[in-house]
Formats: sequence, C-alpha cells, structure tokens
Amino acid sequence: MSANENECGVANAFSNNFSEAREKFLLAARKAGAGQVDSFDHPLSGPDGKPLACDVAFFGDPGARHLIVTLSGLHGVEAWAGAACQVAWCQDGRAARLPADVAIAHVHAINPWGMAWDRRQQEDNIDLNRHFVDFEHLPDDSEYGEYVGDVMCPETDPDARRKADTRLADFLRRAGRRHYGMVLQGGQYRYPDAPSFGGVKPSWSHGVLDRILAAHCARAKRIVVCDFHTGYGPYGYGVPLWHLGEGPQLDKARILFGPTLEAPLAGEGAEDEYIQHGHLYGHVMARLPDQDVVAMCFEFGGEVLRPGERALLERADALMWRDQDRLSKESRAARRRWRHIHVPDRDDWREMVLARGGQVLRELTSRIGQLD
Repeated sequence: MSANENECGVANAFSNNFSEAREKFLLAARKAGAGQVDSFDHPLSGPDGKPLACDVAFFGDPGARHLIVTLSGLHGVEAWAGAACQVAWCQDGRAARLPADVAIAHVHAINPWGMAWDRRQQEDNIDLNRHFVDFEHLPDDSEYGEYVGDVMCPETDPDARRKADTRLADFLRRAGRRHYGMVLQGGQYRYPDAPSFGGVKPSWSHGVLDRILAAHCARAKRIVVCDFHTGYGPYGYGVPLWHLGEGPQLDKARILFGPTLEAPLAGEGAEDEYIQHGHLYGHVMARLPDQDVVAMCFEFGGEVLRPGERALLERADALMWRDQDRLSKESRAARRRWRHIHVPDRDDWREMVLARGGQVLRELTSRIGQLD
C-alpha cells in the first residue's frame, strides 16, 4: 500500500475524537449522495464540551425490497471501527453501485455519549446490549447481589481483593461457565454503578433506535442488521456473531456470511454458553414482526489481554464511574487504555478492519437478494 493510499483509506476513515468522527461521517454521506440524513441530538456533551448526536444516512430507493442497516457504537468505546467502515463505504463510491432493490442505512453512534467518553456504557452506565428488555417484567437477577461486592472490590485492598477472587473462582467452579456467565454478565437491573447494568427504563438510545426502525424499516420486506463491535475474535479480523439459537434466521445468516459465522448458542457446545438478556438483536426482530429480519453482531478482534485483565479494567472503569471521576488525569489514562484495547493504535489493525468491513458490506449487498 502506498503512502497516498494509506492516507486516503485509513487516516481519512478513522477519527481521533467524536466531533471529528461525526464530521467525517456527515461529509462522506453527503458527498456520496445520501437520499436522507437524519440527526438526533443528545442532551449531554462530550468531555470537550462539544455536542453529541446520532446520525443516520440512508442510501437507495426508500421503497426497496431489501434493506441493510449498519450500526456503530452500541458499546460506545467500540464505535470507532464500525464508524470507520461506514465512512469508507461512503467514500469509495459504493452508494452508486447499489442494486435497484437494495437500500442501506448507516446508523452512526447510537450511543454517542459512550463513544465520546470512551466508555462501553451510555450516560447512565447502561450496557445497551443488556438493555432491550420488558421493563415491566425485568429478568430475575437476584443472584447477582450475592457477588456484586466481589465484582466491585477494588485492588487498593489486596486482602479483600484476594478473597473476592477466591469467591468468584469458587462460584465458577460450582455453577459452571453457563450459569456463571448468566449471573455476572448476562444483565443485571438493580445495581446502576456495577458492570452489566441493563437499566430500569428505556434510555435515550433506546428511544432513538425505535424511531429509526419506524422511520426507515417499515417498507422493506427483508432487513439485515449488522451491528459493529470490537473486542472479540482474532486481531483485526471481523467475525460474524449470531446471538440466538437454531432456526431459519440462522440458516439465512449462514447464507449471508458463509463459514466464518459463529453461533455459540447453536449446535455443539451451546450448553456451555450463557444467554444474554436484552440484546439488540431480539429487540429489532420483535419491533419488526412483519418483516423478515436477520439481526446480528459483527466483531473485530482487538488487543489480546492477559487472563483476568479484562475484569480488572472493567472494575476500574466501574469504580471511576461510581466515584464521578470523569476528567482526572488517571481517569483519562484509564479510558485511553480501554479504547486502545478495543481499537489498537496501529495502521495494520486499521487496514485489516477496513478491508474486512468493506468485504462484508459488499457480500451483504450482493447476497441479501439470494434469501428470496
């Protein structure tokens, strides 16, 4: 790759802060001839005091039979890769090559606060992929309370931390991987300062997503939702990840993504995988009952962590949130580290992401019609 190609492909697609990312997306969308651009202003601002928003760029015939929806930033700190793929798609002229019966809607930063502040969660510490539940009948999370003190116990008390680690390891041994994951990572709704909090009422992002679905998805007969994330899978490689079980929609996902698709809750080994409450994919399918919907996650692998390091970093992040430590030197450094785990600061990683992201969007555009 020449220096000029690298500058055009990598530097122009990725961004350093939220305002830059938003400006790039809106400019690229308009230059690519988006038929409609909608913006949803967020009530809060970023760490630089600048405004936040979620933006949607729609390309193609509004009455097209097939619609692809891409989302970036459900987990805010993971937004940068998906946002770059959306910008690159606009920049390379693919909008002009859409088949007549295919439209695409790019949803940029559904969690703009988390993207701007480099946090997985949104402004109320809600993990949005544990959030789309029936708030009148919340999932049973009573067992989480037995271990929340261990989860949140800081490293500043080494003796207490060792006891907490021992209790958690014993719980894993007794309960098994599936139940352990369900209790501690599947979603909890009582402890707003702790990890895996799913909220107790619909958030700003929840409301915006429902408005987007109503505005852009009502006319299509078939919809494929590709929700970009980072932090799972091999370094720099994009893994299509199915969060539901067996069924006809999984068969369609396999047509779209081929043998690279992973479906942990289907087939061999599914009994060891925990079920996640309130994920986006089930919500989208429930909100669009009259359409044929394939909704799934697309994960780019980031930095490989040492055993136990992710839990330590998640705990530090949760404690800083709890203590309202947002702008200190230590907090900024911790968020920067959290971002670099999910978005490694290397051109090789960025190049791999854009190549794989471009590949999968081309495949979706050409294969969505094969599901008829």
